[in-house]
Amino acid sequence: MERYDYIFCGGGCAGLSLLYYLLESKWKEANILIIDPAHNEEVNKTWCYWATEPLQIHPKESIISWNTYSLKSGQKKLRKSFKNLNYYHLNSSNFYESIYTKAKTRSNVEFLKDRVIELKEESDYVTIKTEKTGLFIGNLVFDSRISSSHDGNSKLKQLFVGWKIKTQLEAFEPKKMTLMDFRTESSIPFDFFYILPFSEKEALIEYTAYSKNLISYDSLESHLKKYLKKKFEENPFEITYVEKGTIPMSTKQTSYSESDKIIPIGTKAGWTKPSTGYTFYQIQTNCQFIVKRLEENKIDKLIINRKPRFKFYDNVLLNIAHRWPEKLKYVFLNMFGSSSSDLIFRFLSEETTFWEELKILSRLKFSIFLKSLFHYESH
Repeated sequence: MERYDYIFCGGGCAGLSLLYYLLESKWKEANILIIDPAHNEEVNKTWCYWATEPLQIHPKESIISWNTYSLKSGQKKLRKSFKNLNYYHLNSSNFYESIYTKAKTRSNVEFLKDRVIELKEESDYVTIKTEKTGLFIGNLVFDSRISSSHDGNSKLKQLFVGWKIKTQLEAFEPKKMTLMDFRTESSIPFDFFYILPFSEKEALIEYTAYSKNLISYDSLESHLKKYLKKKFEENPFEITYVEKGTIPMSTKQTSYSESDKIIPIGTKAGWTKPSTGYTFYQIQTNCQFIVKRLEENKIDKLIINRKPRFKFYDNVLLNIAHRWPEKLKYVFLNMFGSSSSDLIFRFLSEETTFWEELKILSRLKFSIFLKSLFHYESH
């Protein structure tokens, strides 16, 4: 059996991000194996994050960002701008290609297209059994695999479908994105459209719904079609890219590990923000933390736990989403409208201080939050 310093069970965003930072660390010469059944066949996705400048891992040739955004509901339009932050877009195919290009120049990094079916911890290593290739030994294993039942573990889900379109006539403001457009004309209690314009004629337009039940792709797509037909009735367009997905919304960590040698990462480890579904920025922060601990030889302290108060905030919001989803749009309009953009987005990234959070909370309309606290439960 071949033995490696690090073995990655899963080569998605979390696995490849951690690989990137390892190759930038003092462990860049370590023997590394990445096992993934869909190696080089990843479904294209859109990832977004906010920061003062593009993250180190963001491919320089594919940087797109916005400084102004809006929220819309009926005749109400809230337009906001960042002071120091920008909202960045990254296409997953560009990300994967960048990491693969970097890794393939290193003789100590191997990729295996196979499926991990069993992990077995021994005294000083982990045995990995794959479906086709056989057995491997890893001194440390990072596991980002999501089980087929993962989506079912959460009562509430964020479901979305998006089309990148190209119109014949100018239709968009490239400098301004639409974070939430609640004018959906549907019977779903909480849903919205999300628009990222890349030029005057190109944009990604997504329809998103929060639901306890799975909604078919056809149903989601029908809402998107209706919106586009109304918005571009006299401006023909072509669809150049399609994406869809389901994001579980739960504060309950997906995978716990009492092992110092098998470390869950990514969504499996609860790195997805439960109340919003954003993941990319948190993955980068956590991967850098793990590599720093490895450089300090603190391999017994690689599990990352969220600050309890942010879990509490998420549960308050998720409780509203479960019990009174029709109130959510007013919650978001109130939150984004009552504080500065930089402060709200840092709060969503869980980077604010307790006193900054009190400042945000003091400006909100309390009734629905008090109601949620009275009926508080963990989601």
